[in-house]
Amino acid sequence: MQNELRSKAKELLQNGEVKAVIGYESGSVPFKSTPLFAETPEEADKLIWNPTCVNNLALYLPQIKSMGKVAVVVKPCEARNVVELIKEHQIDRENIVVLAVSCAGIMKFDALKEIGLKEIKSIDWKGSDIAVETSGGQVVIEREKALLDKCLSCDIVEPVLFDAMIGKAVQRQSAKVSTIAEEYEKLSPSERRAFWAKQFERCIRCYACRQACSGCYCKECFVDKPSQTWVSKRTDAEANWFFHVGRMMHTAGRCTGCGECERACPMNIPLSLMTKQICRDVKEMFGNEAGMDAESSPILGSFNAQDPDPCPE
Repeated sequence: MQNELRSKAKELLQNGEVKAVIGYESGSVPFKSTPLFAETPEEADKLIWNPTCVNNLALYLPQIKSMGKVAVVVKPCEARNVVELIKEHQIDRENIVVLAVSCAGIMKFDALKEIGLKEIKSIDWKGSDIAVETSGGQVVIEREKALLDKCLSCDIVEPVLFDAMIGKAVQRQSAKVSTIAEEYEKLSPSERRAFWAKQFERCIRCYACRQACSGCYCKECFVDKPSQTWVSKRTDAEANWFFHVGRMMHTAGRCTGCGECERACPMNIPLSLMTKQICRDVKEMFGNEAGMDAESSPILGSFNAQDPDPCPE
């Protein structure tokens, strides 16, 4: 599949159909990958596709739209982010070539904790599991222990939007809910508030969550406006609560639950618990999931007087 991806990228660049292809290349170590902006057919030979390709590359599309037409590599779940950016007029559909790659799930770094990192040579899928080639041989890690929680519960096989499909769709096994999510669901409203107060005490306001979010594309964030006085720069629990809840409200109805905010957090705050709850609330109140319908209007960007009140008295 990696060769198929490189071949398609070369074709697009050689024919002048796109100015660049956004994909992945090998990182500084075999268990890491990094975004690649290939602008020549030769650079396209660096493209890789394996379980370490974790970044949601839709993030970069609004930032490089001045380049003209570009191609982007997306997992089936991440095609939803491209749909949202188009719906919100951040990118033009005619300037994007969506290269959807079949995906059996992305590996979490913790899966390698029992393997000597210096011994790792390569990582790839082996059926629904992850195979790690080491200097001492191959180690196979079962999917339940190897994959990100979001991948274990993902049921998106076919991308909602694509121009070329690389590889064959991978059938998913039964969903799994992480222990922390199960425990969180049992909490009362007051207990949940106490839970988040404790989590936000650890927040250092580095804004990595914001920077990793494809929906946070504002040139000036509400917390950075120099004249505002209603949100503090302090890093105590109350000020941090205001920032995180404010950001979540701004992404309500637009968040696809990609999990990049949580992955980017250096303090390991489980932000996905909050984003998943908001996604569920939006679905229950409006019957909509972000990025699943390319023709619909943004949920919080349209109004119809005939719609039922989602919050009746």
